[in-house]
Amino acid sequence: MNVFRDKMRQAINHRLLRFLISGGSAAGTEYALFIALHFFLDASHLLFNQSVSFAGGFVVSFLLNRLWVFSSAGTLRGDLFKYTVIAALNLVAGNLAITFLVGSIGQNPLIAKFLVMGMIAAWNYLIFSAFIFKPVSKS
Repeated sequence: MNVFRDKMRQAINHRLLRFLISGGSAAGTEYALFIALHFFLDASHLLFNQSVSFAGGFVVSFLLNRLWVFSSAGTLRGDLFKYTVIAALNLVAGNLAITFLVGSIGQNPLIAKFLVMGMIAAWNYLIFSAFIFKPVSKS
């Protein structure tokens, strides 16, 4: 029983490490796009900048999570649909949060974006592993 538990723990830790690398890559893409848009379009386009940068991070995140982190056995169309639903909810939550942080509290948009990205990342791992990507069965 201890061997099984140790193998499960090792697999979870390995997948979590891959998730963190994948998430860091997607976050880096998203944040770099946000910074570029912020400096080219300024803060008056906050929701546009937030949404476009989120879309860039979405592409990187979906591909890395599906192919590398979770090695999904589900169909591309099914995984993409479920992932898009979660991403849409994340986008709405992110847009509300960044609007609140910048508009109501007066937080710097670059700091607010960073905080919002952390908030969203905090719940994504559990959602992705439980509802989006089916693990490949090892038989």
